[in-house]
Amino acid sequence: MTWMSPSPKGRQITELEGDPAAITTRGDEIEELGAMMTGSAKILQDLAAGTDGLKGRAAEQLREGVGDVHDRLREAGALYTPTGPIVRAYGVALAADQPAVNGHVTRCRTLWESFASLPGSVEPRGIGGWGQPEHDSPEAEQRQQEDAAKLAAYEAWETEATAFDEDYDSWETAFEHAADEIDSTLAGKIKDSRWDDLDGFVAGALKVLAVVGLVLAVVGLVISGPILAALGAVVALLTLIGTLYQWRRDDASKLDVALAVVGVFPFGSMGKLAQGKSGLLSFAGDVAGGAFKPSTYTAAASQVKTLSIASQFAGGGLQGFRASASTFWQLNNTGGLGGSMVKLMTGKSLDDFSTLSNVFDEGIDWTSRLAVGFDFGHSYIGNAIKLTTYGTRLSGTEGLTERFPALKWMGF
Repeated sequence: MTWMSPSPKGRQITELEGDPAAITTRGDEIEELGAMMTGSAKILQDLAAGTDGLKGRAAEQLREGVGDVHDRLREAGALYTPTGPIVRAYGVALAADQPAVNGHVTRCRTLWESFASLPGSVEPRGIGGWGQPEHDSPEAEQRQQEDAAKLAAYEAWETEATAFDEDYDSWETAFEHAADEIDSTLAGKIKDSRWDDLDGFVAGALKVLAVVGLVLAVVGLVISGPILAALGAVVALLTLIGTLYQWRRDDASKLDVALAVVGVFPFGSMGKLAQGKSGLLSFAGDVAGGAFKPSTYTAAASQVKTLSIASQFAGGGLQGFRASASTFWQLNNTGGLGGSMVKLMTGKSLDDFSTLSNVFDEGIDWTSRLAVGFDFGHSYIGNAIKLTTYGTRLSGTEGLTERFPALKWMGF
């Protein structure tokens, strides 16, 4: 479909969605349900008060079970009963406006296709100037005819688009009226608890953390450093805390919690566990990307101070940002382009490869070799999986970790 200009009021010219008949029926059902709730509340109230005429032990147990349910049911009925007619009225309005709006859309598309296919210009092209046809020449006459036809086609489309705006305004007024009426009906009658408000905040925060975590993971394929480590540690830890909260509120499953735990578990450091007590302490320090190591934040704070000084010396503003970005790159990518490529392909820096070389020196115990070897093996495999996953996601297909969930359990 050819691109079409917005309507004179700046709207995208597209069909109105929705099933008017279904909305009208739903409005009737809501009103009927409200009436049923109100009637049932009266029956339950009589039962609880003992004015129903029922006798016997079974009736007494039933009264004890009813409690004050009738109050809640009456409140619900008071909300449903007036809401139903509002929904129904919107369905009726949509039934009237939808065919008109959608008819304008179809005609606008046809008229725009015709306009786009014509030669010429809406704004008349020049005649008699440099590089232009002479007055009264056949070329000038043809140009004028083409421009006139082009303008007429555009004006025909514009007339139809204006009619679209008028009927769209009618629908929009009906929609906003229905929304306002429902808001007025429910105002002050449904209140979220503080826990409900916190639930919403945590859910939103976890979505933000997921995006931030993905960005850090992608950047981490090329460079590393204490600032990224500190940010990654905070993101992993907050994600786990938020998921645990959702689990306690029945908003997350045990699987969600397990995956959040996987996000903070340092699988690549498991080889350190063979080094005894010192290895265990080192392993614990790697949990959540070093979230519990003071050195993680000390080094990050030191770099932030350096970046701030670089920005100030450059005069702040855009120049300061460029200076701090350049400094950040130099501090965390000492190997230059070669170091970046090594990090991208292996997940390890050139310094890490020096450690790998040194660990094979004579006199180094097997536990150290195991720790470094396991770390490198996990990093190599994990980086290949990450690169493949990000590549497939960019192409619009699921990544390896989505196709094979077991990879997540292995820390990839």
